Amino acid sequence: MPVHLLHGDSFLVPQRLSELIVESGAADVLDANRHRMIGSQTKPGELLSMCNALPFMDDYRLVIVEGLLGTAEPKGRSARRGPAGGATGGSTKETSVASQWKALGDAIPQMPDTTVLVFTDGVIKATNPMLRMLKPLANDEDLPAPKGEELARWVKSAAEERGAFISPAAIRSITDLVGSDLWTLTQELEKLSLYCAGRQIEESDVNEMVSQVREASIFAAIDAMIDGRPGVALRLLHRLKEDGQDASQIIGMVERQLRLLALARDSIDRGLPQSEMRGRLGTTSDFVVRKTTEQARRHPMPDIITRYNRLLETDLAIKRGKLAPDLALELLAGDSVAGPG
Repeated sequence: MPVHLLHGDSFLVPQRLSELIVESGAADVLDANRHRMIGSQTKPGELLSMCNALPFMDDYRLVIVEGLLGTAEPKGRSARRGPAGGATGGSTKETSVASQWKALGDAIPQMPDTTVLVFTDGVIKATNPMLRMLKPLANDEDLPAPKGEELARWVKSAAEERGAFISPAAIRSITDLVGSDLWTLTQELEKLSLYCAGRQIEESDVNEMVSQVREASIFAAIDAMIDGRPGVALRLLHRLKEDGQDASQIIGMVERQLRLLALARDSIDRGLPQSEMRGRLGTTSDFVVRKTTEQARRHPMPDIITRYNRLLETDLAIKRGKLAPDLALELLAGDSVAGPG
């Protein structure tokens, strides 16, 4: 029976899933033979029964399980860490989840060849017990978001797929603003390709057309600050100043986003469901919720706290007259200390 594991970037995983369905020959199966299940709500017996059933008047039965591997993912302090950072053994919640699904691993080799079983998930650690159990039995595809030169090539290719050409400066500008959020990059490239029909997309077009530039700049600048990339942070914050924001306003925007980032990271570490994130962050913006959650997954809480404390020190120095706002902003962005130690 074909079994597939697709995990990684939230844009690349569904894209690959669509391709895989076509490749497997299950694209045209009847609705009665097409099943999509939520991992956290699925019982082992239910999934086994579905996978063992022969398709009704079709060649294949397609079963897609979303988020099951993530239920066994180590979460914050609940996972004991070994000296190299990997999860250690023991009766943790994560290994308990995997043990509940041991029957699935035992049953997969005996399932009918007519069943196409696909597990989809977000970013999964190599130490995930469910991943380790299923990997020898499946076609495993890790699909991380592209970075650096790989991301630049992705943007160039995505623009060309839309019949457009984009300059290197425009690629750097849009990736600085949006980062590796492929959903937003795709939306903005769609707009830019229409706006610049018949000519190359330039940096000025990105600055003029990319929506939510201000918020995107803050997300990207904070990533750069925490990652210890002061040059990128300075360039992005200077762009906000050029757009009419003064230093005090920009520092306030950074403070707000770091506070949301800490709340999101705490929610992730506590294992709270995604449905509660909007209320926890106190925002109605889907863009802010999605971007903050994705950003929080990239940064551990100690690094966020260190950066937030550094910001509070800067704000206090401004209020006491020890630093001018413009100089404080420069020092804040230029501080390359990415975390404790």
